[in-house]
Amino acid sequence: MPRATTARSQPGPLRDLLAQPHARLLPLESRKLAEAWRDYGRTCFPLRRRGVEFGHIVTQRAVLPTLRAAFERWQRADAVHLPGILGDAPQRHAEAIAACRSMFDRLRRGGSFLDELEARIGDDKHLRYAGSTIDRNDKREVERVFLDAEVDGNVVATDLWAKLAWIADDATDRSLRIRFSSGKEQLEEWQLQTEATARWVDEFALRAFPECRAILECKPLHAMLRHLLRRPYRVSERILYNNAPGGGAVFHHDAEPGQLGVVFSQLQGHTAWFAIRKRKLAQLLVQHGACKDARHAMLALDAGSDESMWRLLNREPAFAQLLSAHGVLFVLGAGDSILLPSHGIDDVAWHSVFALGDAPSLAHSYGIFPQLPGYQLQGL
Repeated sequence: MPRATTARSQPGPLRDLLAQPHARLLPLESRKLAEAWRDYGRTCFPLRRRGVEFGHIVTQRAVLPTLRAAFERWQRADAVHLPGILGDAPQRHAEAIAACRSMFDRLRRGGSFLDELEARIGDDKHLRYAGSTIDRNDKREVERVFLDAEVDGNVVATDLWAKLAWIADDATDRSLRIRFSSGKEQLEEWQLQTEATARWVDEFALRAFPECRAILECKPLHAMLRHLLRRPYRVSERILYNNAPGGGAVFHHDAEPGQLGVVFSQLQGHTAWFAIRKRKLAQLLVQHGACKDARHAMLALDAGSDESMWRLLNREPAFAQLLSAHGVLFVLGAGDSILLPSHGIDDVAWHSVFALGDAPSLAHSYGIFPQLPGYQLQGL
């Protein structure tokens, strides 16, 4: 039974951890301290990704930020952690969430993505199968399924697609994702979507995976988004993530033309995040000795071609410890969301994701865009 405790009554290292307002990463050699944390009723996970052991992540009982604090973080391009924002939605949509996780398990064993979609929306009165492809030049892509949308016998949107892919090109990482979009991906035609195409891509995702409602119908989440954005918006370009143990995404950003940010929502299981505004990340690279000044650090992040920089960001436990010490480590459990602002190439939240736990989890990630005139989902 977890012991009742206060920070003041505990030995130094444990007292310091109990006083932390955010998740903290302990070095690998601090296993006993991590176990003591667990004895006091907190959650502790080993933090690892694709063969690299980073340490032990210990969680704090996070609370929702005030509207003012959230707005200030958003304006700075800092991630906005929203623990528990989805309320009981994961429980209310538990059947759909379990069905989705079972589907991913079948796909991981070689199941047909087309067959899975056929079982989900094969009798939909508006969505029509238009073909399937596999990109042999992309080692991560598994299968892409194309649909068209019809209303009253008239085709109203074409080249809608859902792509199943591995998250990494490392065979040891069994993490999968499904992205919904349209047009030629290499030409980024999704950036030119009409209202009808954007709406029907989103309908495709909603009709195939009804647990989308956990995010789309969450009033507190959308009240927060309205407060931060202060303009009409939509959440589109949806991605379903099935992060597997030892897997996850390396450091990257989502500064795309016209995109205001990303909302990532955990529906089952846990993920850990390093999420940090680019300018602060550059400062930490200087502090660590990787770059001589912030300007060079920003340029190095943009280039993305320095192998030593890549390894530092993604495979160096000491740098992970530095990030944790600066309060940019977050743990998401079922019902939590995190918002990742994107104000421009230099004012954007960079982030790195780690799967936690012993089984693949489920989460949804939606891009945040300005609203399109006439956009309204029929499925809601």
